Amino acid sequence: MVKKILIVATVLLIAVSQHSSFAQYAPSVQSDETQELSYNQDNLPYEIGKGVHMVDAGKTLLFTGASIALTGVACFIGGAAMYDPNPDAPDMPMYPFFAMAGAAAGGVIALIGLPFYFYGKEKMNTYGSSHITFGNENQEGGTGFFEMGLGIPNFLSLDAVGGYNFGKNFFMGAGVGYKTYLTAGLRYDGATASLPIYTNFRYSIGKKRVVPYIGASLGYDFVNNGLYSGLEFGTRIRKIQGTRGQSWWLGAKSEFILPEGMAISLKVGRSF
Repeated sequence: MVKKILIVATVLLIAVSQHSSFAQYAPSVQSDETQELSYNQDNLPYEIGKGVHMVDAGKTLLFTGASIALTGVACFIGGAAMYDPNPDAPDMPMYPFFAMAGAAAGGVIALIGLPFYFYGKEKMNTYGSSHITFGNENQEGGTGFFEMGLGIPNFLSLDAVGGYNFGKNFFMGAGVGYKTYLTAGLRYDGATASLPIYTNFRYSIGKKRVVPYIGASLGYDFVNNGLYSGLEFGTRIRKIQGTRGQSWWLGAKSEFILPEGMAISLKVGRSF
């Protein structure tokens, strides 16, 4: 009789321990708005972690590819709006090509992300894991960005932006950028550099770790003496244990210096 009781107790203990080891990876409801996980994503068992990280990789490729495609479309529309039929106006034969090539390349990158996303989702559903959300974390406060970009026509850019996070998704600040053209004369207006000072707005769409964002800039270029504006789309990858919106930002940006300049760039940045 005692032996049977010990066997039953042992089996129950094993079952409870197994349940507990996997229960820590299941999402628990924290409020009506969000679900938050109780595990540290960096210490997941291999199979569970692989699903989570594969979904993150897939979403990064999807959102980044979509941002490049949208930027190509925006640049094409902007180029069409700035087109001057005057035969004496500067010729821009390459900009429509760059815009269409960017849209096509972005679509291909987004398609590459689909297998990663669906494979990771399958793993997550199998093992009961989910994403950390930032719905209950305090992300308000001052923050700064450093961004580097590579663009067309053949330039490098560096931007520094400082501002404030209003909640988890909305950022507003001011920045300064420097753009240097690696080959003189490539841009149709003859410019070799750019130094805009601008206000910057960004909105992150969602509260999970990997989300898309949209941004806009408006200011003045003191080298080219023209109104500066920019429209950007991209991917925000939040730092799991960060504060004040610490994130990586991957995106594409179309920039306009009125009345005569236009540029497209791929950017990578870090907020802290």
